[in-house]
Amino acid sequence: MNLKRGLIIISVVVGAGWVIRQSVQEHPEDELIRDLVRERQQQEASEAVAPVRTEPSSDMVVSLIPEGKVWFVGKYEDGGGVEIPFQPGYRPEKSTDETPVEENPGFVGVEACQECHEEKYHSFLATGHYKTSRPVNEQTIDGRFDKGFNGFQTSDPNVSFEMIHRGNEFLQQVHFFDWSFEVPMEIIMGSSKMAQTYLYWHRDRLYQHNVTHITDGDQWINSPGYIDGDAAYARPIPQRCLDCHLTYFDYRGNRNRYTPGSLILGVTCERCHGPAEGHVNHHRDHRDAEKAVAITNPADLDRKLQMDICGQCHGGSRELKGDALSFRPGDPLEDHYFPPDDEQDAKNSVHTSNQLNRLAESVCFQQSQMTCVDCHDPHHNERGDDQLFSNRCMTCHENESDCGYYPQEGVDFASNCIDCHMPRRSTENLRLESVEGDVFPPLRDHKIRIDEAATQRYLESLQGSR
Repeated sequence: MNLKRGLIIISVVVGAGWVIRQSVQEHPEDELIRDLVRERQQQEASEAVAPVRTEPSSDMVVSLIPEGKVWFVGKYEDGGGVEIPFQPGYRPEKSTDETPVEENPGFVGVEACQECHEEKYHSFLATGHYKTSRPVNEQTIDGRFDKGFNGFQTSDPNVSFEMIHRGNEFLQQVHFFDWSFEVPMEIIMGSSKMAQTYLYWHRDRLYQHNVTHITDGDQWINSPGYIDGDAAYARPIPQRCLDCHLTYFDYRGNRNRYTPGSLILGVTCERCHGPAEGHVNHHRDHRDAEKAVAITNPADLDRKLQMDICGQCHGGSRELKGDALSFRPGDPLEDHYFPPDDEQDAKNSVHTSNQLNRLAESVCFQQSQMTCVDCHDPHHNERGDDQLFSNRCMTCHENESDCGYYPQEGVDFASNCIDCHMPRRSTENLRLESVEGDVFPPLRDHKIRIDEAATQRYLESLQGSR
């Protein structure tokens, strides 16, 4: 359990009742109180159709932390507990207000591209970019929901989770001592290469779930950065997260407020080619036009500007200079994002995804005009095809005899350049906690190099498979 949180809770328990009482008596129009009253009214109105709700038992601490509008539920004798942005005993509810705050600058969604680019559209649906955010349903969600495989027990025997499939809903059911509550799993973040984590709505705010599904081992585990033994459902999703997982969203401000109906999920065509409304409208009216209008073809840009498109999300842990989605293909990356964190151990973690900068350190990159698309076709799913990527290496390195380990009996060096020269590696920055211990999923390092240790591991793996 978190000792630091335990010390904080002592002061919260002493002061929370007085703070709320004073707010009601002295500031009856305070925004917080109005929000709580409105929330209660909305929840009571839906009581007839909602599942049975249970409130925490009388021996639990129930406190509102006004600054973040977060409820804490814990035990007097213990430092850990539950953090949720909705009132204990109720469920989160999605806002019905679909009125956007900002005007959509012309994002139309990938389906509009299908009209003229049907082959690319269908192949693109299998890519990691398209799958990097999706609605939760039976076809998209990973993990098992049958008894015996749908649970996650933390290191605290009084804190556990069950993944529930009920009707059309997928939920995480939290068990904290003798109290239980449910949170719907509504949006998937992650393409399943490493994992899926989940978001849910409360009003017009997006929050992350405590439990993530990790692909390796097909297991439920704490989400990255979460403390094992807590049940944390109040982590807000800022616009920088959605900037790398969505095509478009209407940002309402206050860190994690969005118009629910505005979301265009997945990183799709328009993030590389620009908003397509003008392009689509023109070519619907001019079916015989041969030249593309009102759209950007990245191949027409110079090398740096081509790479900058990928650098939005694959160029390190870059913070936004303004609002998300302001970048347009052809813009210099530095106009919209601050430089990345240069911390050495953060070179390849999930939220630094530093492929662009690591590639730039490679001699292959420095002595050629290569770009990301020389190795990756963004319109097709090529994940895990080592032979295909190695074939692309061989367009420049024509002979496998160029390898310093060549020849060796039974080894086809040209079939897998990747595991020797771009090995997967783990990092401290990508840590997932579980009762069995910490898990560090590996990522492909994009610095192309001679790595003798990686080569030895690869050769030993071949010997072990014979």
